[in-house]
Amino acid sequence: MKNSLLLLMTPNMSLEKWSQLGQLSRELSFYDNLCKKASLKLIIYSYGRNDEPFLKGYQNFKVICMPSWIPTGIPFKLQNLIYHFCSLFLFKSLFKQVALAKTNQFRAFPFGILLKVFFKIPLAIRMGFYYSHFQKLSRFARLKEWFAFKSCDLILTTSTEAGSHIKHAYNINEDKILSMSNNIDLDVFKPLDLKKEYDIIFVGRLEQQKNIELLLQVLSKVKLKTLIIGKGNQASLIRKAQQSNEKIIWKERVDNYTLPQYYNKTKCFLILSEYEGSPKALLEAMACGLPCIGANTPGTRECIIDGVNGISVEPEISDVIKALDALFKDDALAAQLGNGAALWVDAHCDMSKNIVRELEFYSGYLNSRGFAYSI
Repeated sequence: MKNSLLLLMTPNMSLEKWSQLGQLSRELSFYDNLCKKASLKLIIYSYGRNDEPFLKGYQNFKVICMPSWIPTGIPFKLQNLIYHFCSLFLFKSLFKQVALAKTNQFRAFPFGILLKVFFKIPLAIRMGFYYSHFQKLSRFARLKEWFAFKSCDLILTTSTEAGSHIKHAYNINEDKILSMSNNIDLDVFKPLDLKKEYDIIFVGRLEQQKNIELLLQVLSKVKLKTLIIGKGNQASLIRKAQQSNEKIIWKERVDNYTLPQYYNKTKCFLILSEYEGSPKALLEAMACGLPCIGANTPGTRECIIDGVNGISVEPEISDVIKALDALFKDDALAAQLGNGAALWVDAHCDMSKNIVRELEFYSGYLNSRGFAYSI
């Protein structure tokens, strides 16, 4: 009986890594709600080797892990190739239970295509992060995308710009594409009456994409008490900045469900990324009623309507400082933008509403295969 949704994790990603990044509770909560709504079980195809303990308390979840006998000393691509091939035989009985396979990110699509060929499992390519619509691709990369989008059954993007690009660049029927903002649990992320302890908060991976250098340059000028939450390859920049700026507080990891406490103890959220998909940290901060300042760059600009639910700035020191100065000098403006942010997230990102939209998007494929559910 086909009674399961198959989540294909990104190659080399695992539940253990999700836990280390503080994302595990957020991701599992979403799929728990989605599967309960559709009366589906969940099978997670992970690249971890011991992920079972992370599903404690989720009775209708199963995880497929990479076999321990695959050597760890060989390149990841070769490990994954062996894993994909042997999975077709080792987990055949589980794959026969799958009504629909869904990628967590675009890079997981090749194994999804393989499952579609071998087991006739419909494939939904979901992309929470996709930037080909504003970057020039090689001929091979364009061919790979064309093949992926033509071969899959459904495409789910968290960016309207990305969805429009895919439709026109690859001549994809618009009925095959759903563009929808990332999901936020509004029972968790909401305004709380807490004393403000920080002026600015930044949450995210400490990588070049997040424009950490510009963030620190701004903080060196304004001297506002700032909480930075995250880790990554540019962590050394944070350590160095702390030596000369005592107003920077840094936490490497905070579980997703404790983040609302930090958001609500802060006056302003700042995001200066070079590009984003649908930035969850920004949306979570907005849901908590924070006035947000964001760079006028892909992804972020789809969430912030300047002067309505936040302040959109050019990624330049002077422009960011000007926005911070305006926000901290005008309490009425801060309150107005914070309220607008919460209203925008309620309209576009409410997890309970988006789950219904996503299931309606899938319904033609699920119901046509003898599976019925109520929404």
